[in-house]
Amino acid sequence: MSVETDGTTLLTPSTTITEPGTPQVKKVSEFNDGRKTPHYSMFQSTKDWFKQSFSPSYQDETVEARLLSHLPFFPDSDSTRRARVINTDIGNGHYIHELFIENTNKATPGLPGTNEVVLVHGYAASLGLFIDNFDSLSQIPGIKIHAIDLLGFGLSSRPKFPDFPSSTKEDVYRVEDWFIDSFETWRKKRNIGKFILMGHSFGGYLSCAYALKYNKKIMQDGILLNLIEKMVLISPVGLERSEAAFKHDKGDRLERQVTIEQEVMADQEAIVNGEGVVSTTQLGPEVPKTKTRKLIDYMWERNHSPFTIIRNAGPFKSKLISTWTCHRFSHVYYQNPEHFNNIHAYIYRVFNGPGSGEYAITRVLAVGALAKLPLMDRCPEKFVKMKLPTLWLYGDKDWMNDEAGLEMTNTINDMAKKKYHERLANFKIISNAGHHLYLDNPPEFAKVIYKFLKVK
Repeated sequence: MSVETDGTTLLTPSTTITEPGTPQVKKVSEFNDGRKTPHYSMFQSTKDWFKQSFSPSYQDETVEARLLSHLPFFPDSDSTRRARVINTDIGNGHYIHELFIENTNKATPGLPGTNEVVLVHGYAASLGLFIDNFDSLSQIPGIKIHAIDLLGFGLSSRPKFPDFPSSTKEDVYRVEDWFIDSFETWRKKRNIGKFILMGHSFGGYLSCAYALKYNKKIMQDGILLNLIEKMVLISPVGLERSEAAFKHDKGDRLERQVTIEQEVMADQEAIVNGEGVVSTTQLGPEVPKTKTRKLIDYMWERNHSPFTIIRNAGPFKSKLISTWTCHRFSHVYYQNPEHFNNIHAYIYRVFNGPGSGEYAITRVLAVGALAKLPLMDRCPEKFVKMKLPTLWLYGDKDWMNDEAGLEMTNTINDMAKKKYHERLANFKIISNAGHHLYLDNPPEFAKVIYKFLKVK
C-alpha cells in the first residue's frame, strides 16, 4: 500500500520492499542487531570520570568544540560556509545555546522559500546529535541554520524545573509554555522572521505546540506571511490519542513492539546496513516488561528522572553512558575512534548537566509515550487554517508510532482538499533508520528535506 503526495509515492507504515523470489520477511525494529559493539571497560570509565571532573580541557565548551571540529567549516570557515556558537540572553539570567551556520553564497534566484531554518533536538538530547546533518543541509545557497539547545537541555541554561502539576489541560499547557515561551523570546532576540521549523521526537511535539501558539501572520518585506513557512516533524512523540489509535491489529503491533529501554541498545551500523530483519514466525507472542522497563515505569509515575542515576554514579558514569554511545555509534568507533571519543565525551557532558527540562516529559506524556493532550486532537484543523505545509518523517525501524503520523497526514490533507483543493501534509518513511533517522541515514534524510524545501 502506498500514498501519493505531490506526485511522489511514499511508503505507508510497515511496508517492506523485497526483490522477486526473496523470502517474505518483516523489519521488526532497530534493536535486533546482534552486532559486536565496542567494550567500554571500568578502567576507561574511571579515567573518563577523572578527566571530566578535574581537567580544564573537559569543560562544556571545549568538549563541544572538539565535536564540532569534525565539520569542514568549524572553527574556521571554508569557501562558502561559516559557523559560530552563540549564547543568547533570554532574561532572568538564562540563555539559549545555539550553533549558527551560514552559507554565504547568494540564494538561487527563482527558488521559493525562506533561508532561515531552526533545528530542535529531542528529549534529553542536544544540537550535537545533528553532527552528521550540518554539512549536507548547509550546502543550500544562502541558508542560515540555527541549531539550538532547548532551555533545560544540552548546553543551554538549566534552571530548576518548576514543580508543575499535570492533572488538567491548563497544567499541560503551562509545562509546554516553559519551553516554547523561551523559544519565542530567543527568536525575537535573534531577529528571526519567517523560518522553517524542524523538530525531532519531543522537539517535534514542542514544535507543534509552538506553532499552535505562535504561528501568526507577520509583515516581512511588505508582504503578509506566516511566521513558520514549513514544518518538518521527525519521528514526533505525542500524536495518537490512545492504544486504540493504532490501525493495525494487535498481533501485527506486537511484532513491531519495542520496549522503551531498547532505545539505549540500538546499533546504528546494523540499522544503516539494513540488518535486524527477522521472519514473523520467529517472534514471540508478547514483549515482556524487563526489570529496566519496570524501573522506568516506576520513576515515570513519580516524575523522577533516569538521568539522576547517571549523575550519581561517580566513576561508573562513563560506563553507563557507553551502553548508549557504543551501540548507537559503534560504526563511528570502528571508522574513526577519535571522532567516537569526541561524541562520547560530548554525550557525557550533556547527560551529566544539572537536571532541568527532562522533568517535563512525565508531565506531558503518560507512561508509554502517549500524550496527555494528543496532537491528533489539536493540530489538523489549526494547521489547515494556517495553511501550514508539514512533513512527517519516520524510520522504517522506528519505535515511534508511524501509523499516527500517516493518520495525521491524511486528516490534514482531507481537510485541506475541502478548503483549498490541495494537500498540505507529506509523509515519508526513511529506509534503514530507527527513531534517530537523521543519524541512521543522513543521505536519504537530506534528500527528503531538499525535496520538501524544493531545493535542487
